[in-house]
Amino acid sequence: MAKAASAERLYFGKIKEVIETPNLIEVQLESYKEFLQQDVAPSERSTIGLEAVFREVFPIDSYDEKFTLDFARYEVGEPKLTSLQALREGETFSAPLYVTFALKDETGTKEERVYMGELPLMTRRGTFVINGAERV
Repeated sequence: MAKAASAERLYFGKIKEVIETPNLIEVQLESYKEFLQQDVAPSERSTIGLEAVFREVFPIDSYDEKFTLDFARYEVGEPKLTSLQALREGETFSAPLYVTFALKDETGTKEERVYMGELPLMTRRGTFVINGAERV
């Protein structure tokens, strides 16, 4: 499809614009970026967003207090498809979420990386692609 040329906008109002219209999509993009903290090393993440959710739930102690399951870190993998491919193929634009847990007992600590599922990713336009449909 050919792109239509952008039409010049004429302003006929009597009052001049005082401020520019804010980029409302930028608010959504920054919020999601802060929620995931993908560009921050796991050891340096703030207790906000997804990190805060895991920190709030863990550690979990067994009823006899012999075992403790603690959250160590999470990683968001690479998406299998681009957002455009997901739209075309009727798929979800997502990436795998892996969480590393630490199980502690009297003998020591054992860490294991667990696949938690697919995490929907936000597109550059501030939308999500779910089952091939773009959602806000």
